[in-house]
This record gives sequence, C-alpha cells and structure tokens, in this order.
Amino acid sequence: SGRGASAGCGRDAPRPERRHADLAAFARDEAAAARHRVVLIGIDGASWDYLAPLLAAGELPALARLVSGGAAGTLRSIECHFTPPAWTTMLTGQLPHRTGVYSFGNWDEATQRFVKVGSNDVRVPAVWDVAGAAGRRVSVIGVPVTHPPHPVNGVLVSGLMTPKTRLPPLDLQQAPESRRPPDPSLVSFAPVLSGALADEHNVLLPTFVDTQDDGETRYDRVELRVARKGIGPFTRRLLGEHRFSVDAFSPWVQVRLGAGAQARDGFMKIRFDPPRADGISYVLTPTFLRPRTPFTHPPSLARDLYRRFGYYLPHEFLSATVLPSITQEATAHARHFFGQPDWDLFLYVFGQSDNAHHLIGFGEQALPIYRSIDAFLGEVLDAIGPDTAVVIASDHGFGALDHAVDLNQFLAEQGLLVWKARGVIDHAKTLVFHNMWHLYFNRELLDAERLAAHGVEVGAGQSLDDALAAHLIRLAKTLAAPDGTPFPVELARLPEDAVGDVPDLAVRAHADFWVEFWNVDRPSAQVVRRLEGDERWKHARDGILAVYGAGVRPGHELGVVPIQDVAPTLLDLLGLPVADDLDGTAIAGLWPGDVARGRPIHRVASFADLAREAVPAPDDPASFEETLRALGYVRD
Repeated sequence: SGRGASAGCGRDAPRPERRHADLAAFARDEAAAARHRVVLIGIDGASWDYLAPLLAAGELPALARLVSGGAAGTLRSIECHFTPPAWTTMLTGQLPHRTGVYSFGNWDEATQRFVKVGSNDVRVPAVWDVAGAAGRRVSVIGVPVTHPPHPVNGVLVSGLMTPKTRLPPLDLQQAPESRRPPDPSLVSFAPVLSGALADEHNVLLPTFVDTQDDGETRYDRVELRVARKGIGPFTRRLLGEHRFSVDAFSPWVQVRLGAGAQARDGFMKIRFDPPRADGISYVLTPTFLRPRTPFTHPPSLARDLYRRFGYYLPHEFLSATVLPSITQEATAHARHFFGQPDWDLFLYVFGQSDNAHHLIGFGEQALPIYRSIDAFLGEVLDAIGPDTAVVIASDHGFGALDHAVDLNQFLAEQGLLVWKARGVIDHAKTLVFHNMWHLYFNRELLDAERLAAHGVEVGAGQSLDDALAAHLIRLAKTLAAPDGTPFPVELARLPEDAVGDVPDLAVRAHADFWVEFWNVDRPSAQVVRRLEGDERWKHARDGILAVYGAGVRPGHELGVVPIQDVAPTLLDLLGLPVADDLDGTAIAGLWPGDVARGRPIHRVASFADLAREAVPAPDDPASFEETLRALGYVRD
C-alpha cells in the first residue's frame, strides 16, 4: 500500500550528540571510530501507487524484503519536481534557492535562449563532497547534474544532462535471405536462415538458428556478424560478432557513420523478429556517437568502461521496446561498480523507470524494468554487512492527470505576452513569459506607465518588480476553463537570498492538473486543454523512500519525509557530521534504543568551506530543446 502520513511509531530513542568545529576536527576527533557504509539506489520516478500492488503480488521480492525489514515512507519532493532540481536537493540537503538549480535550464536574457544546467551551477557541496572531505571513498554513478565531472575521492560517472550525440537509425537495405544446411559450428535443429543488411559503410549478417530439439522449426537465436564494407565488392572487415535471442535487443553494435574524414564510430542495438515467409523483420534503435566530452572521474575510467561493456550510454530517453534491454545493461553497470571494494558511499541512479512511466504510465511494460532493478537490489541485500545501510529513493512519483494549463496562452490573453508568430515569442514586446514552471520578467519594459496600462497597481514604496509579481500571483488564482471550472495556479516569489540565475516567479506543485512544462515555443490552442493517451502521465510530487540494514528498526513507518532530509540522513548513516545550515535534517527514530544510544549524531556548523570550484565545461552543440527532446520532456 502507499505509505501513510503518520510521523512514525513510538518515541525516538535518545542519541548522544557530538559537536565539531569542522570536518577536519571531526576527522581528528573520530579517527578511531567505526566506519559505516551506505548504498543509495535511486529509482527515478518510482511511486508507491505503482509499486504497492506489485509488492502485494510478490513481483518484487527484494524491495518487499527491504520495506518489511526496514523503515519506509513517502518522499515529498520539491515544488518544481523535475529531475535536475529534485535530485540536486535530495543529495545536497538544500532547497533550490540555495543550490542554484531550479529546473532543466537557465534563461540567458542576452541571447534570449535557455542554457541547460550542469554541475557548475550547483552552488553547494553534495553528500559525496562531504564524505570525500572526511576521508571516505565514494562511487557516484549516473546521478543527474554531475556533468562536467568534478574530482571526487573515488569514482564518478555523470548521469542525466551529459551531452550526447543521437542520430537516426541506419538506413539499411535488406538482401534476400537463404536457407542452408546446419553449420557444424552452430547448434541448430533446422536449416539455418541467413541474410544481409547493408548501408554505405556497414554490413550486418544475421544467421538464425533453431536451438530447440522439438521437431518444429522455430528460429530463436541470432548469430550476428557486423562488418565494414571494403573497397572491393568482396572486401569486408569484421568488426564484431554477437549472439542473442530472437525478440531481444542485441548488445551494442559498433557501426560507421558519416562520410570521408568526418566518419565516426557509432553504436546501436538491433532486434530481430522471428523470421517469416515474407522476409526478415527488425527494429533499430537510434545510433549514438561515443561522447567526446569527458564524463568520468578519473577521465581514464571512460576507456575502462568501453573496454568492459563495448559502449557506455549515460542516461538517455528511449522507446519502450528497448528499455528492458537497457535496464539489464544498467544493472550490469551497477553490479560492476558495486563489486569494487573501495567505497564507503555508493550511489547509483536508474533512469529507465522514469522513461517508462512517461511513455506507458503504470502499464505492464514497465514491470520488466522493475524486475531487473529488483534483482540487482536482491544482490545488494545479500552482499552487505551489518554496518551497511541501503537507501532506496525516487526524486518524484507519477500519476495520470486530465487537464493541462498553458500559462503563456493565459499571459497572452492578458496582453502581457506577445507572439511574433505561433510558437515565437516577441521578447521585445513581452513583459513576462513562462517556461519550465518559472516566470521571467523583461525589465527593459518594466516601467510604471506600462504596468498601469496592464492594470498593475504599484503601492507606495513598492518596487515595480514586487508590484508585477503581486499582480501575477493574484491573476493566476483566477484562471479557469471556458466552462468556468477553476484551475487556479499558485505562483510564488523566490527568497531574496536565492543564488544562481534566479527566476522571477515559481509555479507551485498542483495535484489535480498539469501546468505545461516546455511551452515557450509550442503554445496550446487554448489555456486549459484535456490530456489524452500517454500524455496524461505526468510527474507527481510524492516519491518513495526506504532505509534498511545497519540496525534500522524493522517495519518502521517514516510517514512523509521532505526530500531535503535524504542528504543529512545519508551523512548520519555514514557516521559523518550533519551541518546546522542545511535545509534538511537527519531522519529521527531509525534505530531502536540500544542501537541509537551507540550511534552518536555528529554536528558541524556548515559545509560552506567545501564549495566546489567550476571545472571546464565542453561545448554542447545540441540546442536546449534538442536536449529536452532526447530526455523525453519534449515530444511531437
């Protein structure tokens, strides 16, 4: 079932408290203290609404074991519960106005375009920075907003927002297939079926075999050779050989893309349907180039990943058909890093769950993804020792909504936004516009006369900014559908001490309808519209949280936990200090009395002296909209 909102059971056992001047003093004071290990497995977009029936049906035994044997509850995300700001808040313990990460991108008024956020935008240290400064080794894999990679005391592989080049599938031409007697080197109980697929650079040679001795011809395995075309008609250079099941996607296949000196190596997957009388049927994924930008620390780690896995794909939004294969691959990556002995803090984020819910909601096609994650989780639970805690968390949940509200259309109706043409804002005449749950003012147009013309009252001693903000906050509360059904949108100012590229107003979360996300250049036909099909599946604010192991009280109900409490809880589980100036606090009541009394909570005033320096960020040729499209947030 979904997790309730109660505050846990029983009184919290008292814990001794130890205060330290800073992390260096802690390291000196606690040099001989026991070292605790922590594993955090992130499942992007996971929701108890989807998982509870699966747990009840026995579909996810490892997660069920973790929930029943540990503490579990609902993780309440931030207002703008999108992946970059939510994960950043979760793993820093600070709200967006302190992290500087508000959404997927920042508005650059000079160029009038959005620039996607990256690790250099994060203004506060993350849990792995604190752990590393305290002498702990970390393994940070697939966490969003970690590109470009910063140095860590361990290893880091960047996740969501890592630049990638995604190209269309190859345009392969099919050659006639042929049947021939079984190859002695192939176990086949029927004549093998061979064919060829080719384009200007590549030749794919699939051979189908029947591995079942059942008296029927059923081609169930593929032996695939991939070759590069040579100069002569019969010259080919073998690039790779792959063996996989019919109806399953292949491992990454290396192919050649482009012409002349611009040709580069790319990687794709291919799935063959069972051969039919009318020919070979197949499905190709998009083709990805090997990233030119560094995405690991140390940089040499990328070469190790390519050697081990053939190709390594940082999180990418893909079709539902290939997601089970990609998730199995992700669990292999997670298993590899988890198996390395030299870490105290292990973080791994699975993004395929979010991808699936965007496409198919809570449909059955999402189940294989969770089964793969659950299998890996079972291996983790079997491998950990008594001093290791395992935390499962999601940055938000999912739900089906019926209506969407287009704030830019609403602003246009009020005369505050002007279109040059459909989908093109005339910023020279627009006073305010919305995108990605934030509103931005055009201060070149912000004068008392213009505000008065739009009915904006400026009170005595009130700034023009404050007057416009107050007007918009009131106006948004009046929003309704043409039939009068109210769809009030709540807007809020950002705190005065907000850092980074600060928007002027933020949209607050709504549980009953969706405020359009990327509508800066794709307006709706009306302000309020009905959502249809898979478009109904949207982020919900409530995600999941569970904590297991290291003496955690079994069956403990955590209730509703603010997402910013995760970072201080991870530090506390590690036995590291929690800073007083974090927005979050360590979850209380995790341990029964005898354990709690033996686990002091350490405190320092601040982690401000750990702020990271910016690292060089390579140019990303993709536009901001192309980036969002590759992440699944913009779809035609």
